[in-house]
Amino acid sequence: MGLAAFFGFGSKTPPGVTAGSAPDVTVNLSGMRGQTVEKLWREQPNLRTVVGFLARNVAQLGLHSFEQSEDGNHARARDGALVDLIRQPNPDQTTYELVYDLIATLALYDIAYWFVSEDAKSPSGWIIRPIRPSWITDTKTAGAFGIESYDVSLPEVTETLTIPAEYMLVFHGWSPEDTRIGSSLVSALKSVLSEQISAQEYRKQRWDNGGRVDAFITRPKDAPEWSPTARAKWVTQYRDSYSGNGRNAGGTPLLEDGMEIKKLGFSSKEDEYVDSAKLALTTVASVYHVNPVMVGILDNANYSNVKEFSRMLYSDTLGPTLRMVQDRINTFLVPRVDPGKQVEFNVKEKMKGSFEEEAASLQTATGRPWMTADEARATQNMPALGGDAAMLASNLNQALSAPPTDTEEVHP
Repeated sequence: MGLAAFFGFGSKTPPGVTAGSAPDVTVNLSGMRGQTVEKLWREQPNLRTVVGFLARNVAQLGLHSFEQSEDGNHARARDGALVDLIRQPNPDQTTYELVYDLIATLALYDIAYWFVSEDAKSPSGWIIRPIRPSWITDTKTAGAFGIESYDVSLPEVTETLTIPAEYMLVFHGWSPEDTRIGSSLVSALKSVLSEQISAQEYRKQRWDNGGRVDAFITRPKDAPEWSPTARAKWVTQYRDSYSGNGRNAGGTPLLEDGMEIKKLGFSSKEDEYVDSAKLALTTVASVYHVNPVMVGILDNANYSNVKEFSRMLYSDTLGPTLRMVQDRINTFLVPRVDPGKQVEFNVKEKMKGSFEEEAASLQTATGRPWMTADEARATQNMPALGGDAAMLASNLNQALSAPPTDTEEVHP
């Protein structure tokens, strides 16, 4: 597969993008105990739960385009290059998939890359391709604050690709060492994830190497001595009746000669499996600024606080990330693709209350009913009655029929 074909350009590579021999490198970002970020995401349920929670809740918002205006009243844009590009960023991804990939990548690496270039085959004339951070093998810097180009080693491609910085839209968090990159949050979870790996290995060892006996039967010391034949016969009868698919499996055995049945086993409470699992999930959620209740820690949850936590999700938890993504797109992508526009995540849709709450707030804001009878009937799939009288509020009718109050008052 060639470089142009990999990016979906057919046979033509964008100008300025060059290819050379792929370096022999091994990328291991924030690995611990020999595990890469990708492997940790695949195998650690707590990390996958929180990252998936963030990515899903951002991707479902929708990314809307607006016409910029000086008075601040932005009108929704329904067509244009930016609208088409967001609707279909490349031949293989939807907007949801592109945004999901962006947020999940940021959550794992604290940096994400979009390759952006003109493409005559695209409806918008442009194309966006997400570049995995693990594909970036080297960079050519331009001083302490800029980057001139990126060396990208693509899978299934024998060449390394040198991409000028102008083709890359980079989203990143913050690092105390370099403002051009982020610092993976997975590194901050090293001790928690290492503990979880050890706990998983320990539990697997218990199941693989521990005894399977959870009960045993004893005979008193003074019981008649068993011959080997009698012992084997009794054991066979017991197993055939009470174990596996025996006819009395699950029933209560009838023991002889003063025999007793005694229980064995270990308690998950004693090993603190449940508490350690909750602590690990809580810690991962806290590092990502997610309220633990939102990812399944329901010890102190109730209807009231869960409702408020859902509202906080799009303001305190996701709000900063949404702002960062919008600013990067509006500052570095929109002026190239469709000047005069801007993008916003459709957060209002998620912040809306119930229908009753919204109806009450709108009525308070307008001071009167805000729907006609025909509009209300349409919501119930009922035919319209027609006429403008339904638009008048009862309090307005009363005001119109009241006697005038502009007569002069006579004071004695």
